Amino acid sequence: SQGNVIGINTAIYGNQGSIGIGFAMPINRAREMVEAFSSGRKYAPPVLGVSVLPIAGDLAEELGYPAEGGLLVLSVRRGSAAAEAGIRGGNRTVVIGGYEVPIGGDLITLINGRKAESGDSIPRALRGKRGGDPIEIEFLRGKQKQKVTARLQAATEDRL
Repeated sequence: SQGNVIGINTAIYGNQGSIGIGFAMPINRAREMVEAFSSGRKYAPPVLGVSVLPIAGDLAEELGYPAEGGLLVLSVRRGSAAAEAGIRGGNRTVVIGGYEVPIGGDLITLINGRKAESGDSIPRALRGKRGGDPIEIEFLRGKQKQKVTARLQAATEDRL
């Protein structure tokens, strides 16, 4: 309503050309990209290197975690920032709702002091960061709380 740009269209999906669903990137990401390109750098968003599943309530308790839940680490990419910080993924598999889910991994509860409770907690924490920046992660391993600092890595074709 104030005439500010809030996003830039990046793709449109539809079976009849341009009719369908439009996708846009937030303007802050576009600004980061423009700044990188104008200073001669390649834009490479930061990556942590984990796949997670938000859990809470009964599901969390059934899997042996507190009801408050967090982000269950399903897997950690070898050589990633998360792996170098010592974060661990699942070590056994259960079937939940017809899907095989790796369990037994760490449960991320805080990222940079903010509660980790939804699938967008990690992308929000990485916003405005670059490869090499630190990110503080608090997690449960078994019943023990741990806190680590991971050095983010810049995304590459093999590191997304």
